[in-house]
Amino acid sequence: MTRMSAAQRRELLVEAAIRVMTRDGVARATTRAIAQEADMPLGVFHYAFRSKQELMAMVVQTIARRSRAVMDEAVFSGETDEVSEIVKAGMLAYFNHVIDHPLEHLVTYEVTTSALRDPELESVAKEQYDYYLEDNEQLLTAGAELLHLDVLGELPVITRMVFSLMDGLAFNYLARGGKETACDVIDLAAVLFSQLARPREEPSGEADLTAQPGG
Repeated sequence: MTRMSAAQRRELLVEAAIRVMTRDGVARATTRAIAQEADMPLGVFHYAFRSKQELMAMVVQTIARRSRAVMDEAVFSGETDEVSEIVKAGMLAYFNHVIDHPLEHLVTYEVTTSALRDPELESVAKEQYDYYLEDNEQLLTAGAELLHLDVLGELPVITRMVFSLMDGLAFNYLARGGKETACDVIDLAAVLFSQLARPREEPSGEADLTAQPGG
């Protein structure tokens, strides 16, 4: 049997946990069930993770990275330089990931509510949303740099506002559907959020540095 590093075992166990959680729900995702799904002895789980909290954190971060990847592709595709269209593209990419992988996203909400109910896991919920907000702030910062924009207002506040809208929209869709209405919300939100930025003013005199003599 090929030897695996601890990192490889953790990755396989996280993927197994996601499969168990999407199929059976977070409440039934015991360490034994996850180890069996990964075809590993139970002892390997306790070797790979210090606690179930650590596993839960890695599960939500793994799912978040998947949706972030499609958002990055949409935002940085270079197909348009219109701010509202880029904002819309990023939002739609995330929302379409929810549509395509509803049970994975449902897992993230189950993790949150389960953690808030369990004193041993309550830190997971805070860490989960701290991770989301930090990740989204990085994306907004990178997008602003790409388009040479200055953000009007405090970035953490704007980040939380944008994330809160998309987080709520996703949960609303999982509960009741309504894809077309949700897309209408994204259209409106993209226009409103794009007004929170303006073109960055270049330092005075910068253009003169490249001017040709006698031009």
